[in-house]
Amino acid sequence: MPNKMKLTAADLLSLFNPADSDQFLAHFTTRHYPPKALVYSPFEEKNLVFVVKSGRLRVYLAYEDKEFTLALLEPGDVFSTHTPAFVQALEGSEILVCSTATFREAVARRPELSLTMVKVLGELLKNSIETIEGLAFKDVRLRLVDFLLGAAAERGRASTEGTVVQLGLGTEDIALLIGTTRQTISQIVNDFIKADLLRKIDRKTLLITDMDALKALREL
Repeated sequence: MPNKMKLTAADLLSLFNPADSDQFLAHFTTRHYPPKALVYSPFEEKNLVFVVKSGRLRVYLAYEDKEFTLALLEPGDVFSTHTPAFVQALEGSEILVCSTATFREAVARRPELSLTMVKVLGELLKNSIETIEGLAFKDVRLRLVDFLLGAAAERGRASTEGTVVQLGLGTEDIALLIGTTRQTISQIVNDFIKADLLRKIDRKTLLITDMDALKALREL
């Protein structure tokens, strides 16, 4: 279960000035996907590299009827299909795609791209270990606490009443991320609201009203 909303802090598109960016992106084709569309399956034979231009994608493993989320991809994130993972659009998304061979040539000319890919692979490995650890040793409530604290640390905004966290994710999306059902997430969130830990601002935004108490749940 990824505790971060974004795979890495690296933004591939920001590495280039406008002239270099146009030259680099000329090797890519643009693809658009509606919400919930399958972007990539490990059963496909093509080896591709893609960069997220807009939207949000989910990288996950699937076994029988279970899915295990490894990462979220947001604008600027780069990903290679050299993994046994599925990729799904969580919302309307636009990606830039090229072959692995073409990307390898670009990396040879721009060594900093190699560093970005190393960061991506490192974060995927870290997220895979966290997913296994969370499913094996943590109950759903604690996995949700970890997710909320991670989201707050990454994109929380202080207010007079607590910390506003714009998740951009609905209940079903959060359930997919932490490996449970929508009904279970709704029940736990309602429990946290009754305990004055959270408040809903809208469908995809929460206010953490007592950060210390939420962190303390990790120790129970």
